[in-house]
Amino acid sequence: MAAVEFPVSEFVTVFEITRNSNGIFADVLFRLLIGVACLIGGLFVVVRKWRRGAGAASRIAPLFLIVWSLAWLYLHDFPHVFGRINKLLNGYEEKKYQVVEGLVEVLHQQPATGHAKGDIVVVNGKQFEVNYFYATPAYHNTLAHGGVLGRDVYARIYYYNGEILRIDIRER
Repeated sequence: MAAVEFPVSEFVTVFEITRNSNGIFADVLFRLLIGVACLIGGLFVVVRKWRRGAGAASRIAPLFLIVWSLAWLYLHDFPHVFGRINKLLNGYEEKKYQVVEGLVEVLHQQPATGHAKGDIVVVNGKQFEVNYFYATPAYHNTLAHGGVLGRDVYARIYYYNGEILRIDIRER
């Protein structure tokens, strides 16, 4: 009996979005936990001091903690962040993305320290900005941080709303 040979794909997937791509989901959950823990802790201490009849001066620190935690929760805008993660992931899972394929041309390279716009890459006329310092579950690795979108790389990019959800590169 002859062995069946399957064709080998000429592309290799080097990035594919997931819920915790780039550690974003875990980071957001950790920050949410900090805010909720401080809020509950502050409320617990204020109520305990109030029940014991402690003076108003002893409640200043826990009240500050409550105000700080509310500001922390408000400023991190968790519903927006979780919604953005879901939007990008759903765009990929529901195949709402667009695909572009071709040689990568690098117009600008972000320095390793940041303080400049991200890598500007063009593939078959479609321009992308890849910024390592932008917290996103989408692709964000610049060339200075081990990115794969370098000059003369042949890539297939799946993107949604301008953000890269998947990158396949042609094997050489």
